[in-house]
Amino acid sequence: MNVLYFDTTQDWIQVLVATHSDGSPLQILSEQTETTPKESSFKLVEYIRLALEKAKIKKPDLIIVTSGPGSFTGIRITVTTARDLSQLWNIPVFGMDSLEAYLMGVAREKIAEGTSLLCLDGKQGKYYTKYKSENGFLDSFDLTPESIEAKIKTNEWTPNNWYYTGNLPEFYPPSATKIEATNLNLSSILQYSLKEYFKTEPNKNDYLSLLPNYIRGTYVDHK
Repeated sequence: MNVLYFDTTQDWIQVLVATHSDGSPLQILSEQTETTPKESSFKLVEYIRLALEKAKIKKPDLIIVTSGPGSFTGIRITVTTARDLSQLWNIPVFGMDSLEAYLMGVAREKIAEGTSLLCLDGKQGKYYTKYKSENGFLDSFDLTPESIEAKIKTNEWTPNNWYYTGNLPEFYPPSATKIEATNLNLSSILQYSLKEYFKTEPNKNDYLSLLPNYIRGTYVDHK
């Protein structure tokens, strides 16, 4: 099975084409990462074309993308492109929570071993936040610094590993790891995404099922 993965939900474009088969390691056919703030709208389709051309395949069998949270425009570009290609090629498409994907891509060994906190700069004085406890990933939230600090101070969240994008949050230790396009392992992200994809029902992954995960604007009590 040939798989196309791409992500423009941050200030980068990442495109990966790989082959997956049961019982065999994931084989990377082509990979491209570039930091391109505000250029995804006219570069993504060309990058996908070049990635498929380099991989020497006409079309993939499955599309996997990050569907947010992140940049509003970036999410829209990723999801719209994925839906269009899924419909055009008549193949399934699967969306991954961006924060969960990044945590799996930045340091998979550490993620497996301990608790982790990722705060992605969501602008407007808030952070898109993902916490991984010893029991697995919690939902992604849109939180103020004060809300995050309260969870840390009360030991509701006790991260061993700290990750962020943008500027270092004031409540973070200086040793925290900044997530950038260059330190994300796309192979790890894709392997994890495929594992999640195979848990779903095949008929639930058509182009109409892929929805953007904006978070912002939907506020619930998540204490």
